[in-house]
Order: sequence, then C-alpha cells, then structure tokens
Amino acid sequence: MSWDHYRYFLAVAETGTLSAAARQLSVSQPTVGRQITELEKELKTRLFERASHGYLLTPAGQQIRETIEKVAVNLLDAEQQIRGMDMSLSGLIRFSATEGFGSYWLTPKLAEFQERHPNIQFELMLNISVVDLRRREADMALRLANPKVSDLIGRQVGRAGFGLYGAHSYLEKKGTPATLVDLAHHDFIGWQEGPDNFILSAALEKMTTPAQIKFRCNTVAAQIAAVSSGMGLFLAPHYLVPRDGRFIRLLPTEIDQKVDMWLLTHRDLVNVRRIRALLDFLYEKFQSDRQMFLGGDQ
Repeated sequence: MSWDHYRYFLAVAETGTLSAAARQLSVSQPTVGRQITELEKELKTRLFERASHGYLLTPAGQQIRETIEKVAVNLLDAEQQIRGMDMSLSGLIRFSATEGFGSYWLTPKLAEFQERHPNIQFELMLNISVVDLRRREADMALRLANPKVSDLIGRQVGRAGFGLYGAHSYLEKKGTPATLVDLAHHDFIGWQEGPDNFILSAALEKMTTPAQIKFRCNTVAAQIAAVSSGMGLFLAPHYLVPRDGRFIRLLPTEIDQKVDMWLLTHRDLVNVRRIRALLDFLYEKFQSDRQMFLGGDQ
C-alpha cells in the first residue's frame, strides 16, 4: 500500500476539506479526493463522513489517524537522522583485504584514520577469497591488479613486490639455493585454500611440485611461524616479512615479481564523504610506503 494514500489522509484529517488539503500538498482537489477513495477501497472501511461543511473522521478514521501520525513522526525522525549522513565523517566502513595486508599494514593505518575521525567505525573482512563490491558485500577493497569491473571506481595506489624467503635455521640445514634449479631440492610453505587466481599460489606452483610443499595453512601468521621453525621457504610480499633479521631473501634477481595494487569502491559510494576521505588518506599512506612495498628497505 502506498504511503501517499496516508499522506493525503492526514492532510484531509488535519484541514477538514479536500480543497485545504490540496493547497497544503500543492496538488489538485480531485487528486486528493481520488487518493482518499482508493484508500477507503483498499481498507474496505469508510474513514470520513462527507458533510456539507467538510470531511469528518469516522471512528475507524480516528483510530487509524492516531496510528498513522505516530508513523509519520517516526519517519520524520529517521529522515532527520539520515539527512546528510553521506556528507558527514561518521558511520560504518566495511573493508575487504587479504589477511596479511589487512593485519600487518592496513589495521594500523585505519587506527590512525580513526584518531582523526572518531565517529567512523570499521568492519574488516580478511580473506583470500574476493568479496563482491557490486553486491555491497563490502564498501571498499584492496585488490592486486585491476579487476576492470564497470560498476567499480578504482585507483592504482602502488605496486607490491614479492620475493622468496627462508629462515637461517632452515638454510643452515638445507643449504642456500644459488639458482632456480636448486629450488627442486627445497621444501616450501604454501596456502591451504584460496581462489584459483590467487597470485602467490599461482607463482609458487610455477617453481615447485606439490610434493615440495610440506606445510599448507590459510593464515599469514601460521606461514611465518612455519618458516621461522625451519619447515621450508615461502613466497611472500615484502611488506609481510619480519624485519628482525630472522629471514633472508633468496634469489632476488631471479624472483622479483611485482603487481599493481588497487583501492576500489562502488561507483555509488565514491562521493560519500567518509569513503572519499579514507580513499585519499590511504593513497597518501601508500605513497609514503611505496619503497617498502617494493622491498626497497630490505
């Protein structure tokens, strides 16, 4: 049932005549009469007594008026609360990223952003699998390589470098590979699950056999723990590798893959103030850390 029927009903109930209600709503008198007639037909109840001096509410009309007035007040309150929300630096932002990027780089940056804008809340979804921004499963996302989807607005924020790393304890036991051919004699840490096009899994498959992957897991923290324990080598983004000297980068000339990093949001959200503010803020942070992402401070 259309809310318009009730708008017209309230106007007639307040003013007492079709003509006065029409002036209040800036419509014609016949339009008001038609809306009232349609509402009474739908409800199968007379709401007004038609008198020579105007429209008088029936008992049923009086009862429904009390209910509709409460609804109208609630709608007005909701409108006042929502009005301008997209232009305010407040509200929830849902962000999708891989577990490693989200935990080790993004979360501290979101904390810094929230210090500036304390009325913004975050929901961080960390997974290898890609959420669908077009279906609003998230408001923003970081992606490796441009997905080139028409409904999304994206900005390349930098490039991420990947390298092969191993722990001192493992290399002392197994030796340090000097060439790509030497990798055939080494063990590796891999991903337990993920999409077929996950870049790290695809790159690792090109340089190993399934039998060489001695340990699989689905979190970066577990991978780092496995490498630290000497279980094998791993292929990882430079920004995830601990800077405490435990790990050594191997074959940096031969294994030096780079991919574009994109910040994405839905086309309908790009002008929402909190989304725009976070996009601009993260872009600046990516520029500040661009050498770190490329492995320049190794």
